[in-house]
Amino acid sequence: VTFMPDDEIFETVDFNYDTVKTRLRELAYLNKGLTINIIDKRTDREHEDTFFYEGGIAHFVEDLSKNKKPMFEKPVYFDVFYGDTEVEVALQYNDGYSDTIYAFANNINTEEGGTHLEGFKSSLTKLINDAGKKLNVLKGDEKVSGDDVREGLSAVVSVKLTDPQFE
Repeated sequence: VTFMPDDEIFETVDFNYDTVKTRLRELAYLNKGLTINIIDKRTDREHEDTFFYEGGIAHFVEDLSKNKKPMFEKPVYFDVFYGDTEVEVALQYNDGYSDTIYAFANNINTEEGGTHLEGFKSSLTKLINDAGKKLNVLKGDEKVSGDDVREGLSAVVSVKLTDPQFE
């Protein structure tokens, strides 16, 4: 697919290369095995980049953690279908203090969250607390908070839905 903006249709055809480049890189991560080329042929602004990530969002998570020390070598990754819905998650802990979590629905960044992101966060917290109880690390009513569970976490959650609900 090639896109050449038509100035009779668009108010402006002067796109910000870095903005388009960032979005196309995201799409390459979210569609593993897809090669995306971006070529800017405008005079005195010529740029070209190619994106291909065989590991998809697992590679995305590795890149999110590249300036930190990962707690385990490879990201945890799974891709599951529930009926018509695909859920793809990659996560990796690092030595940082903050979390970096990206959530997407049908390849659209849901910056303000959504049920897929809330479900991921609560499930991860429940999983860690259940494991803590089972391993006798947590006693009685002790629980680890969601903020503590997400400390040092880099993650990407991507869902593909047949009937998405966006606000």
